[in-house]
Amino acid sequence: MKTCINILMIDDHPMILEGYVDSIKKMEGSSEVYRFSIERAHSIAEAVSSLESNFKKRELHLVLLDIGLPQDLDYLSGLELGIAIRKAQAGSKIVVITAYDTYPLLQDLMKLINPEGLLIKSEMNPDILQTACKEVLEGGCYYTKTVRKFLTVGYEKPYVLDHYDKLLLYHLSLGKLNKELVTILPLSLRSIERRKNKLRDVLKLEQGCSDVQLIKGAKEAGLL
Repeated sequence: MKTCINILMIDDHPMILEGYVDSIKKMEGSSEVYRFSIERAHSIAEAVSSLESNFKKRELHLVLLDIGLPQDLDYLSGLELGIAIRKAQAGSKIVVITAYDTYPLLQDLMKLINPEGLLIKSEMNPDILQTACKEVLEGGCYYTKTVRKFLTVGYEKPYVLDHYDKLLLYHLSLGKLNKELVTILPLSLRSIERRKNKLRDVLKLEQGCSDVQLIKGAKEAGLL
């Protein structure tokens, strides 16, 4: 008889979640060991609701967690949700899936969540997802290439924000516009834009991305 594995998948993109489901179902079809019961959550609120309603009396074995989730009333990001899941569901295995590979974020993920699996989206495919889940369920760990490099040889020295970078991000997070920033900070408009572009480079964001995207990237990378 196959062992039933309860899985909670959390990602705010429905098509990505369906891709994960397809991969796990294919894994189930070829496995003589596992069958899977899958719950989906498209937001932090849905994930919290599922945890409270579906996994109070039913064991949660595996969580697939995208940390790039939109902010919720109680959680700023998927990182904070992951920390809460780790505390509340100590026996579950967590596989974090993220598009971000910056040093501060990987450092925070390993320190605060310590996931059994950590996958960079650009380095994964259905086969890698299946391999990661199988490895984790069997008591091991699985990391994609960039994460393994971080764990074994370390990254280049992370970018360190100076005082004005921190102030800039803080006021941007409050919704301040450039015309307001020049009256708040002792920086010219050109200097403000230059600092924004540097931060976009550090976070591997497109240069034309909005301030909202810049703040989201900074939060996910642990810079704010």
